[in-house]
Amino acid sequence: MALRSITAIALMMLGGAGCKSLDCADGTIERNGACEPADLTASNSQCGTGTHLEADKCVPDLPPTQCDPSTTIPSTDDAGVTICIGSGGGGCGATFACPTAAANKQTICGQIYDFEDMSQFADAGATGSVCAPGATTGPCALTIKAFDAIAFAMGQTTELPHGPVYQDDCGRYRVPGGPFVALGLDDTAPADAGPGGITNAAGVATPYMANTSLNGFEAFIVKPTTTAMWQASGGPGIATGYYINVFRAHSTGFMPQAGVKVTKGPNTIPNNDFYFVDNEITHQTVDVNQASTGANGTVLVTGATVGDGIVYSGDTTVLPPECRWGLDAGATLPGVAFIQIKRPINVSGMTCGL
Repeated sequence: MALRSITAIALMMLGGAGCKSLDCADGTIERNGACEPADLTASNSQCGTGTHLEADKCVPDLPPTQCDPSTTIPSTDDAGVTICIGSGGGGCGATFACPTAAANKQTICGQIYDFEDMSQFADAGATGSVCAPGATTGPCALTIKAFDAIAFAMGQTTELPHGPVYQDDCGRYRVPGGPFVALGLDDTAPADAGPGGITNAAGVATPYMANTSLNGFEAFIVKPTTTAMWQASGGPGIATGYYINVFRAHSTGFMPQAGVKVTKGPNTIPNNDFYFVDNEITHQTVDVNQASTGANGTVLVTGATVGDGIVYSGDTTVLPPECRWGLDAGATLPGVAFIQIKRPINVSGMTCGL
């Protein structure tokens, strides 16, 4: 009796389920409660970038990205693509990731240099290890902040929002996702900020380019001992600040350009420019009788203000006719060494091949 009852219940359940099932026509099958063609007609054009059609599904062209856990961390861009970003290790010569920023943002990546001799500023025996809080020496004892360049030149210290800053013991850095055009660098320890510690406060500027990454951008320390040498040899002191122009001979690379006079509008500024000893490739000794850039391509400018406008450049006597120096705004801020790299650019309607 019990067996017959159980069998009857089972048959009732099967019969009930059968009543609720779809009766699909020939050439169709049930998918998720609906009748659909048994053989879907589809093409690769229906699949997104990086995928292709297999049967009735779009599948990735390549296996899922796998990041090396010892040297990278996975990150997903706006398109959902996984990018492996360097997390340290691999040595100072390892490839340094500088992924494209999100919409309307810019990522800036580069290396910190010692402005005195243009050497890379890194720990002895650096391995590419990510900086940890509490360092008192080397690049990990520094803080990099992002600013609007004009606001920075006017003395405003409100930092712009951006993603987490990456720094390592090689002196490499990455500042992601901020609409900024200036980086400020100083000692992390409050007691060493400004004209003290490892470096004076130093700033660098670059044009803003949305939706891009700028890799290889130079940042600098300018040691108090360095600026003391400038003052001792006849140059201005850090108390008044510097607008430092470094003229480079080519559109890329580090070769300095000698023989350039800094200009403000169409005029030279002999009362506000200080050049270095003619054959000195480092930045140690100012020569008050030098009238143009020497071997280091550098000039210290005083008395510059944002109110001057976009007027600072260089005379073109050392350039071919199709080349000129760019125009920039500049400012000297008390206690700050603000550095501007200048390179030859196209004259309108012509192509500068340098």
